[in-house]
Amino acid sequence: MNWLRRHWPVIAAGALAAVLGAVIGIVRLTPDSAVDSGPLWAVKLPDLQGQETEVSRFRGRPLLVNFWATWCGPCKEEMPDLQRLAAGDLGNKIRVIGIGIDDKDKMRSFAADIGVTYTILQTGAPGLDLMKALGNRSGALPFTLVLDSAGVVVRSHIGKLSYEELRVAAQSAVSR
Repeated sequence: MNWLRRHWPVIAAGALAAVLGAVIGIVRLTPDSAVDSGPLWAVKLPDLQGQETEVSRFRGRPLLVNFWATWCGPCKEEMPDLQRLAAGDLGNKIRVIGIGIDDKDKMRSFAADIGVTYTILQTGAPGLDLMKALGNRSGALPFTLVLDSAGVVVRSHIGKLSYEELRVAAQSAVSR
């Protein structure tokens, strides 16, 4: 008890620092609620074969865009679920696109290893600026946007999503 009395200021300061750190982390990792999808439609990115693709060509139908990298553990864990969504019944109603912030050869090898058939585009480091323009102020991966057919963002999420979360988000975009 005597030890507690002597050290209570340090314990209180530590607890306060932990709470403040958690609050700052949550705020920093929460994407903007009103995301302007305009920057997404303005980019032209190469696919894994090197052909330039204007993202605006995907406008007009629901779209799930997932930013990822081969060095990102949660991204790699999430990709089989993205593939499952793209290959399933919802895949006929919503387009799944992966935007890799990575080296094209590493991305191509990884996508082939897990059997990715949905569209993968490559941006490298400039993709961090694109993510920030789309509401991901922290630049954390994975980062997912789900847009309805009018191009309105119906869900944005920083971090790994489960298959069920991906399915529900995709369904919300499709049914709008």
